[in-house]
Amino acid sequence: MSAKVSPRSQRVAVFPLNVVLFPGGLLPLRIFEPRYLRMVSECLKKDEPFVVATILDGRPETDIAVTAATGTLAKIIDWQQEEDGLLGLLCEGQQLCTIGETEVEHDRLLRADVVRQKPVTPQQLPSDMQWAAALLDELLQQLGEPYTRLADADPSADHIAARLVEILPLPLQEKRALFDLPDAIQRLQRLAGLIRQLPEE
Repeated sequence: MSAKVSPRSQRVAVFPLNVVLFPGGLLPLRIFEPRYLRMVSECLKKDEPFVVATILDGRPETDIAVTAATGTLAKIIDWQQEEDGLLGLLCEGQQLCTIGETEVEHDRLLRADVVRQKPVTPQQLPSDMQWAAALLDELLQQLGEPYTRLADADPSADHIAARLVEILPLPLQEKRALFDLPDAIQRLQRLAGLIRQLPEE
């Protein structure tokens, strides 16, 4: 039993995770559960994305996660078999989307009707926020590959804010609140306060 899909909708697999991913971000994953191995196989064969959705609540008795109503379509851009036998993926965020009616399939894989959100126009980084660009450069160098490929000679405020939210060790609840802000400058302003609260290593 499945509802009719709107012409603007796309039916894709949902991967609930304790992360946030913006368009343009990178997400390394290690896959071992049969339901997600099936998801990966289907995505690669059909050249389709899946949705990365932040977990809001879990239901251990059914092993089905409750996710946020918005997520990010992600594309698998590289994969390899790891030495321990697990499947290693590198995924890239493509586009924000709204997650609609969700169905639980026979192996507990979630599949949903999603509607792509209109991409935002990137904003120029204000001069008083150059600290954010310097911080991101430093973090990307520390993390190394594959994150160094996110370096940009002239990054927008949107790129910098999104990458910092993804990378910084903030509580998931804070990351999600930042994800839900509609404006990159607002994200950076809020990040400035949160960064001051982070313990120094």
